[in-house]
Amino acid sequence: MLRRLFGFIKRLHLKMLGPGKRAKYMRKHMHFVGNNVLLYTTHFGTEPYLISLHDNCVCAADVKFITHDISVFNLSRQLEDGTQLDKVGSIELFENCFIGAYSVLMPNTSVGKNSIVAAGSVVTKRIPDGEVWGGNPAKFIMKTQEYIEKMVETNKSFPWMPEINKLSKKELKTMREKYFFDKECKL
Repeated sequence: MLRRLFGFIKRLHLKMLGPGKRAKYMRKHMHFVGNNVLLYTTHFGTEPYLISLHDNCVCAADVKFITHDISVFNLSRQLEDGTQLDKVGSIELFENCFIGAYSVLMPNTSVGKNSIVAAGSVVTKRIPDGEVWGGNPAKFIMKTQEYIEKMVETNKSFPWMPEINKLSKKELKTMREKYFFDKECKL
C-alpha cells in the first residue's frame, strides 16, 4: 500500500513540473537527457532507463514512450517448459527533433537530427535525419527543409507576423480569431 502511495505522489509531482524542470528531473531516470530538452509529457513507460534524449528535443503533450512489449508475458504462459520471454527496446531522440502531441514511440526506434514526428503518429522504425514523418504507422511525408519553406510561405499570409513581438497577448488573440473566423477578413 505504501509503495502505491509513493508511486502516486511521484507521478503527481512529475505532472506538476514544467517541461524544462521535468526534463531535468528525468535525468536521473533516463539513460541520457541532453541540454534544452522540453518534456510536455509524463508517459515514460516502465523502463525510462532505455530512453535517450539529445540536446534541444521537444516532446509535446501526451507523447508515449513504449520500451517494453508486455504481450510476451502471455506468450510465456503458453510455453510448457517454463521459459520466460522478454521484449524490450531502446528509444533515442537525436538533436533538435520534435515529437507531436499524442504520438507513440515503440521499442527499438529513433528519431534523427532535425526531424519532426506529426501529432498522433505511431513510430515503429528509425526515422532518418532531417525528415518529417506522420501517421499510423508513421511514414515519410517530406524533408524538414521543405516543411520550413512551406511554413515560411504560409506565415506570409498571417497579418500578425510583422508585428508579433510587439503585440500583447490580447491583441494577438483578437487578430488570430478575426483571421480564422471572420469570413470577410480572408477575402
